[in-house]
Amino acid sequence: MSDEVNLLPIVLIVAPLVVLWGLAVFHIVARRPDLSAVGKAVWIAIVLVLPYFGLLLYAGLRPYRPLQATGIRDSVVNVAMRNLAKLVDDHAAGRIDDSAFAHEKAVVFGLDEPTA
Repeated sequence: MSDEVNLLPIVLIVAPLVVLWGLAVFHIVARRPDLSAVGKAVWIAIVLVLPYFGLLLYAGLRPYRPLQATGIRDSVVNVAMRNLAKLVDDHAAGRIDDSAFAHEKAVVFGLDEPTA
């Protein structure tokens, strides 16, 4: 008999499971402030004891959280989006012409310097 170990099942089944377990546990512990300590312990037990089914169950039942502005980068993006939306409205209403629209759009994206 051969003493070779077949690595294919390990690579295809065990490795992805370990990665998904790690991600799920991190998400439960660090990204779920709505759960109590007992709730987190229960979800971790479910995810770890019921290998793939527990992961699917957690992914399917976790609450949807809309994207929230969490930092300075998000607020900068929000300001740029508001400025761009105003430019589109002004252009559609005929308050600015095509060349002014192109220039101001380049300013919003940081591709051109603002005019004084």
